[in-house]
Amino acid sequence: MNFLHLKYFLMVAEELNITRAAERLYISQQSLSNHISNLERELNVKLFTRSPKLSLTYAGDQLVQTATQILDLHSQFLNKVGDINRHYLGVLRVGISHTCGLALLPEILPRFQEEFPMVEFSLFEGNSAQLEDELSHGRLDLIICFQPIMLEDVRTVPLTEQRLMMVVPRNFTDQHFGERAEAVRAQFAQGADIDEFQQMPFVLIKRGNRTRSIVDQYFSRYYFKPKLILETENTVTTLAMASAGVGITICPELFLRAIPTASAATKGVDLFPLTDPSTFSQLVAGYRADRYLSHFGERFIVMAREALQNACGAEGSVPAPV
Repeated sequence: MNFLHLKYFLMVAEELNITRAAERLYISQQSLSNHISNLERELNVKLFTRSPKLSLTYAGDQLVQTATQILDLHSQFLNKVGDINRHYLGVLRVGISHTCGLALLPEILPRFQEEFPMVEFSLFEGNSAQLEDELSHGRLDLIICFQPIMLEDVRTVPLTEQRLMMVVPRNFTDQHFGERAEAVRAQFAQGADIDEFQQMPFVLIKRGNRTRSIVDQYFSRYYFKPKLILETENTVTTLAMASAGVGITICPELFLRAIPTASAATKGVDLFPLTDPSTFSQLVAGYRADRYLSHFGERFIVMAREALQNACGAEGSVPAPV
């Protein structure tokens, strides 16, 4: 048994289909089948039942857990040795939300790849719950998300504090406030009064996203029931809907960088900050305290902090993970 056997076994266990697993591994079906058969022969146990369709046996299910732990420990050991020798070889597995990745990664990744050309970068995109689940199972080295992180034994490094912004189609403001529209824009540029938008349509990110949880709590605090006409998994979609005049959305200030051709898009909307302290949220990098974080993982966090400082005009030193 070797690490390659375990890697191949886990791929088959994930796909439960030899053809798809072989395609993802870039080897032939026959070669993959031989690897699995050899592993079963060495362990003297069946790992899969072949009919009516491929499925894990009890022994196979147990090996999934063990093989995952073995390969994870092997990966952490290689990272430690690489750091000791300053070879910086390995894989950095980062989890981030779709929109946050769109706003940050184009600036961070070129720097990271230039500094660590031999490190493979693996990206997982999902909502907060999905990111935490991947981190808890050891499938990610670090995640970038908004506080709070609900997992225990996770170390966090603050990246930036973000306020939530109401993105309101300009024609909504014009039609609702009439002659007062410009005065209202000046007033709400310092902080929006949510009650003034009671009858207007809203387009929001779906529940399960950390930002949506903050927004829902804010609505509840002010007894505000939005006229919700659309929910989506993608913040970019909510911004596009606001720019098209479909409805109002609410998102962290950072996410406005994710609007394609932002200068053109923001001409069609008013940006009003929410000033209630409950709507301020901290973007952090989080990693498990019981796992080794490589030097290049630490450097990625520092680069993310620096990129956000440049974007938000913040000042101050950049703390490294401890």
